[in-house]
Amino acid sequence: MATLAWVRENYIYLVVLALLLLLGYVILNYQSGMLSYEGARVYLEALVSIATLALLYFAYFNATAKKEEDAAHLELAVRPIFVWELRGRNDCAQLSYKTIKHPIYDFRAMLGAGGKPLVLAERHLDVSDAIPSEEHMHDITNFVESVLGKRKSRTLEIVFHYHSEAGGKYELVFTKEVSRKGKGYVFEHRKFVSAKYPWRAEAVKFDDDG
Repeated sequence: MATLAWVRENYIYLVVLALLLLLGYVILNYQSGMLSYEGARVYLEALVSIATLALLYFAYFNATAKKEEDAAHLELAVRPIFVWELRGRNDCAQLSYKTIKHPIYDFRAMLGAGGKPLVLAERHLDVSDAIPSEEHMHDITNFVESVLGKRKSRTLEIVFHYHSEAGGKYELVFTKEVSRKGKGYVFEHRKFVSAKYPWRAEAVKFDDDG
């Protein structure tokens, strides 16, 4: 894996080295009479074409990488800090969430267990450290009761989708266990499963065994 990463970072130098070796091979064969003038010219034109394509690709790759780097810096500057909690209150189950530092757009929360989903969506979440009342709370008692059924406990999957001010898309995946406690509910064993950030091509997976 480390070797592949090294090759990706240094491929342009490897291409130049290969082209120089091929150029030397053509010149050597031409001088020794193994290649005619026309044959050597064809080889040289092919090498020039390959070198041109390689340089164009290198320039495109660098421009794309620079664009992605600039986007990442912009995204990190306006990255929201999303905070959420599931809790039992008296005989109710409640989901609360808020954003700190920066606002969130196109927010969607999806809870599920046993094939039964609950989707909550909001167009805009304002910053709660500036407006404390901006913490959002939802009574999800009916949903929890339906997924538990006759069970004493069950693991919920919780997925959050949202966008930042810069337009970057975030996806956070958690699990949390809900259990009955008398007439109410207890939520525990919260686990951060994975996170997809706009500055990373692949999702970050959190493994307890890692």
